[in-house]
Order: sequence, then C-alpha cells, then structure tokens
Amino acid sequence: MKEKLFILAQFIRSNPRRFAVIFLAAVIVIFFLLPVSRERLRSGGSMRLYSKEGTLLRQFNPSDGAASIRWFPLNEFPAHIKEYVIAAEDRRFYYHPGFDPLAIARASVQNMRAMEIVSGGSTITQQAARMVYAEILPRNIILKKFCEIIFAVKLELHFTKDEILEVYLNRVPMKFNQQGLPAASVRIFGRDIRFISRAESAALVILIRRNQASVDMFRERFAIFLKKNNLDETGQLAGIERNLFSRGAFFYTSVQSDTPHFEEFIRSAADDATGDVKTSISANLNESVNRIIKSELKFLARYNVENAAVIVLRLPQDRSGRVELVAMVGSENFYEGDSGQVNGCTSIRSAGSTLKPLLYGLAMDSAGYKPWSIINDTPLTFATNKGETWSPKNNDMSCWGPITIREALACSRNIPAVYLAGQVGIPVFYKFLFKAGFTHMEREPDFYGPGLALGAGGASLLQLCRAYTAIACGGVMYPVYIGTGINGSEIFYGRHEELFTEKTSYRLVHILSDSEARRRAFGSRNFLDFPFDVAVKTGTSKDFRDGWTIGFTEDYLVGVWVGNFSGKMMNSVSGGWGAGRIFHQVVRTVTDRKRPHFRYPGHFAMARFCRVSGLPAGPYCSYSMELVDHTDNFTSECGICSGKGSASGLYSSGHEPEVLSPVNGETFVIDPTLPSGTQLIPLRIITARNASGKYYYSIDSKKRLPLERAVESVISRARGSHRLDIYNGERLIRTVIFKVE
Repeated sequence: MKEKLFILAQFIRSNPRRFAVIFLAAVIVIFFLLPVSRERLRSGGSMRLYSKEGTLLRQFNPSDGAASIRWFPLNEFPAHIKEYVIAAEDRRFYYHPGFDPLAIARASVQNMRAMEIVSGGSTITQQAARMVYAEILPRNIILKKFCEIIFAVKLELHFTKDEILEVYLNRVPMKFNQQGLPAASVRIFGRDIRFISRAESAALVILIRRNQASVDMFRERFAIFLKKNNLDETGQLAGIERNLFSRGAFFYTSVQSDTPHFEEFIRSAADDATGDVKTSISANLNESVNRIIKSELKFLARYNVENAAVIVLRLPQDRSGRVELVAMVGSENFYEGDSGQVNGCTSIRSAGSTLKPLLYGLAMDSAGYKPWSIINDTPLTFATNKGETWSPKNNDMSCWGPITIREALACSRNIPAVYLAGQVGIPVFYKFLFKAGFTHMEREPDFYGPGLALGAGGASLLQLCRAYTAIACGGVMYPVYIGTGINGSEIFYGRHEELFTEKTSYRLVHILSDSEARRRAFGSRNFLDFPFDVAVKTGTSKDFRDGWTIGFTEDYLVGVWVGNFSGKMMNSVSGGWGAGRIFHQVVRTVTDRKRPHFRYPGHFAMARFCRVSGLPAGPYCSYSMELVDHTDNFTSECGICSGKGSASGLYSSGHEPEVLSPVNGETFVIDPTLPSGTQLIPLRIITARNASGKYYYSIDSKKRLPLERAVESVISRARGSHRLDIYNGERLIRTVIFKVE
C-alpha cells in the first residue's frame, strides 16, 4: 500500500496538470453517475393528508413558511395545460439536453441591449433543477446559472422528460405562496386543476413568470396569450381577476374535519413527511363512529360520563401481516374547549382488567397453564413496601373458589389474575408489557407490584389495541400501517414483536369469544353478545374513572374508552356497560351484514374438560370445550365428580398439598356484635393426586394431624397471630401466617 501511494505521489509531482485533468474528469463522471433520489424531487412544501377514499382531510402548512403544495401525477393534468406551459416556457423542451443554447444566446442579446438582465433563457429542466437543488446553489448570478445547467444535465441523465415536467408543474412558485399549479388552482379558483377551464389554465400559466403581476400587466399578458393560442375566452376575464386580486378570493380550508385527532397523530408520527400522504384512515367510517359517540354520550351524560375515544384497526386479510388504522376518534368534539383536543386514544389511563389476556397468555406460554387448569379464586393478602397489607377484591366482592383459567379470564376475576401474576413473576410480566409496547412505565416493577395485573401501570387505547392484535394475529404484534408518502415510503406505528405462541393466541381467542363462559359475571343479556364471533375483554378502573371494551372479529379490531379527561368518577359505569354500548354499535357498523366466525387450524380438536378438576371430563362432569392438539398431554379422565362429593374432593394442580384458606398474610376481624360461635375461620387444604410421601398439618405448632385427603372445615381462634404448617414427614414444606383481630 505504501509503495502505491509513493508511486501516486511521484506521478502527481511530475505531471500536475495531467493529474488535475484526470481528477477533474473523475469528479465530473462520478457527479453525473450518482443517482438523484425521488425524495429530493418531491421534497419541500406542505403535507396534505388524504383519506383511504381519496378525499383531502387536511393540509398542514410548513412551520418554516414554505409554500403550500399539492402533488399530481403528470397524466392527471389536462393536456392543454402541458401544451400551454411548454409553449410559454420552453418550446424545445423535448429536444434539448437540459439547456437550450439558442435560448441562452437570445437572452444574452436581449440583456446586452437593455443593459440589464431582462431574460434568463432558462429551460423547464433548469427551472426544475433550481427548485430541486435550491439549498446548495450559489448566490452569484453567473455562477448560479452555470450550476443550474450542470444540475439540469444531471436531471436529464436520470429522469425522463415527462418526469421532469411533472416536477416542474408541481413545484413551480405561484401566487399566494402556493407551490405548483394544482395548489394554485385550488387556492385561486376553488377547484381541482382537472376541472378548470382553458382560460383559467391560461391565467395560471401567465402567473408562472409574473406571479405578483399587477392587474394591468396581467390583462395585457392574458390578451397576448389568448391571441397567440387562438383562444376566445375574454368573457371569463372578470371572474379570473376577481379571484386573483380581490380580498375575498377563494381559499380552501377544512374547518370541521372528522379526523382531527388522527391528523395530529400522523403528523407527529411522520414529522418529516411533505407533500401528499395517502393515509389508511376511512373518512366515512370516522364520520359514523363520531355519530355513534355523540349519540351514546347524550345517554351516558346522566351517569357523569363526558367523553369517549374509539380506535378501529383492520386486521390482515392475508399473510402480509398488514394491520391498518382505519378509524381514530380521540374525543366527542375536537373543537370544544381545551379538553376536546386531548386525544383519548393516546392518553395514558388506568388500564383496569384490559391487561389480563396478556397476563394469561404469558402464563400459558411460560408457566405451562392451560385454559382448563384450575386456579383458586380465594382471598389473598400481600405485604406492601410501606409495611401495610393489600387484599385484591373481585368486582362482585365475593370469591368463587377453585375455577378454570377459562372462567377466571372470561369473567374477569381479579384475585386469580393477581395470583397468576405472582406465579409468573411481577418483573417477568413487567418486561413482557414493555415488549408489548407499554413503554411509558418508568418506575421499577416493585413500584407497581401485584396490582400490575389489574392495570396499575396504565395504558393508552392505542397501546392496548396494538397488543390485542397479537391475540388476533397468531401471536404476532405487527406495526400499524397509517399511510404512504409521495415517494412511496410507507408510514408505520410501532414495531414487529412476537408476543405469544400460535397455540396460545388461538386459545385466548377461543376464551374471549366464549359468551357462555362470561354469562356468570356479565348476565344473560349484555353488550358483548353478538350473533357472530367476537372476542372481547372489558376493563374498569378503580372508582369507575375509566371504562374500556376491546375486542375483534376476524376482520376488525375495535377499542373503546369512556370516562372524563378531568379524572372525575363516573356514576358506577363499568367498561362492559359504558364502553360496551359504543363498542357494540361500532362492531355492528364495521361488520355490516357479514356474520364473521373464527376459524382455527386443522390440527386443533375440541375436547371436554371438567370445570371442577381440570381433567378430561367424565360422564358426571360439568365441562367446557377446549382446543387441544397432539402436543397436549392428558391424564385419565376425572373421577371425582360422582354427584355425591363436594368441592373438597378437588386435587392440587401440583405435587404437594395446597392451602386454600386461610391465605398467607390474611387478617380476620372479630365482630363484637355477633356471637363468637358464628365467627369461624374456614380451613381448606387440598391434596395432590400424585403425592409422594406422608403429609401432616398442624395449627400453632400443636398436634400434627394426618393429611391423607382434602380438609374442609372451620376453626376458631383467639385474637393474635397464628400459623398453619404443612409437613412432608418430618420436613416442614409450607407455612401460612394469619391474624385474628
């Protein structure tokens, strides 16, 4: 390497001029060969958002004061406009290499005669180059003109004449700080450029050279242009002048848009986008959702409900994995006061029970739980960091005892969820939520504690809807598509993440769409019932401050939040009732007359499992139907549901006995107004089916009693601290501490 550098240095010393020529030639070749990005061609100007249907939602003028621009493909311009522009600006456009020597010579003669610059001789390609490379062109007039020619040749090498003409027509500076003929047409005449007359087209072409022309100058040039092009359109002159020069000229604006929250959302998500952005949002659907919200909030106002937010995602229809945001309504009225502009779709609120499907899915994948596994809905007490105790309560303030995972999730039982979070591990669940997009949680897992299972970490409606797409899409959470920019680049929100196994996602769908399983909690008639398959979960935060309903069909996912941005409580409005009524109407709207049903892969089969034991159902069992495949291992069918026993015949799901009552840390309070004989502590211990060893239990270190079968009785204890010990032979395996006060 050193030898080559030495040889090069010797050549430069002996042939400096030759080297300079070679170096300059190499630089020029590289310059002309380097490609020009289409982003550069279309950059600059304002951003215009179009709906899925193609209607203009809103135009955002750039904060730096740049001109407003609307981009049209060349084939959408009327043919006469292209003819007029070429005739007026560059008659030999299709024949020169980017610059026109004849035009330059003519301009030079005119400038010398006038002793000032009166003509530039620039071609359309040179003018396009001036727009595309505006930020790097020198200020010196002569040097600038030379650079324009160089850049024009470069454009000619990399693009067709029609592509260059399209750039010119869309970016040429026009009157009223508009950029391009399409933007000027809407600003001046109030119509799309495809629908303006020949006279109006002529007026626009005249304004290219003199966009600040006076009335007299415009009239003179307009008359010359009409004569030169054999047009007789002088009758329109008065109307054209009125639009060009009067203060009342037409100006397009979208004041009462139906998608303002989405418009602000996509602008922040794609803050570097300019030009036309074709979004995923459906203006028609947003209008329908707006009407539903306004109608339902009129009814809910009597229950102290002021606002609502709705998100609708279109789920992938093929293997592409494209999830599209088709509706986003962040509040009842964006234009009413300060609170209306709060986006309820992106605001962090207490999540209530909406995180439970994520927790149960994690438990199935990481801890081996199945939908038919038995979990205990019995009192729990936890010690907090402040030295206090916390006992989660179910919504109905009761406990159902041992129930299946299916029933616990479908009926949204709080105690089993908190217990499951402890089994999975709070740090593990916290890390999982972060992976699922809940990145706003800035405190350590211990700060949230077991309450994380009940939404203590908070969530936004958008975060929840994205996470639920993983349940609907085979375990994969896809980025949400929200639009495509003018250069063809697609705009997405969020990242690709695999949250669940495919089997777990299908089992969650099967549970959440089981309307029979949730009737015990929601009643025989509720807003979650449909004559087709809908997987749905509700959530209600503490003190009824937030209500949620999130669910999906095979085609659409709908998320609804109701509440008050001020944080004040609603009057006992649960998620299933308040948000549920809006959810029901939106789902009916997006499904229309269809009757969608969930389809499960062919390797799944349906099997009956006992709701008491969690084993394959026997002839006397109350059972639920579950999805199974060849990887599921089964023991013999249930033999404890003979119709004669009680729940005390239940076996532990592990290999050792389990204490169902009392719960570790639980406190029992004696009521002095009641007889002491009626204030007994329930004692419930279940044994393991495949237990190995001899088990005993004792209370307060007294006599050890054999634990050969399940224990279901009551005990009486005086005020103070007590303990229940479980032994395997002589080895102490479990201790439960409880208090009586």
